[in-house]
Amino acid sequence: MANEDRKAHLNAVKFLELAFAIACLVLHFYSFNDGDIITSFLATGILMRAPIHKRIDIFFSVIGCCLFVTSGVLLFEAWEYSFRTRTRDLAMVKASLAIVDGALFGFDAIFTLKDK
Repeated sequence: MANEDRKAHLNAVKFLELAFAIACLVLHFYSFNDGDIITSFLATGILMRAPIHKRIDIFFSVIGCCLFVTSGVLLFEAWEYSFRTRTRDLAMVKASLAIVDGALFGFDAIFTLKDK
């Protein structure tokens, strides 16, 4: 029973990761500013779906956590002192969602590690 609960938590976390990543991708489309190329590269992501080994899943979760948190922080820094516009507001929401998604990837790595 405990194993089924862990899998349910892991599935919920993975669904939330995907939902936040899609939300960030949509917000990225509406708030894209090509002024800072490094932030642009980090904020643009690729979604994929393939069965993978648990070690690789943990690796991708840790990397996802680092990249989403880094993207969120860089986006906050890039837009923090801009004039308040719709684009800036969308970028700030995107930055917040990226940081939350990074935390979800961190939880995913922990849940996957415990499931091992």
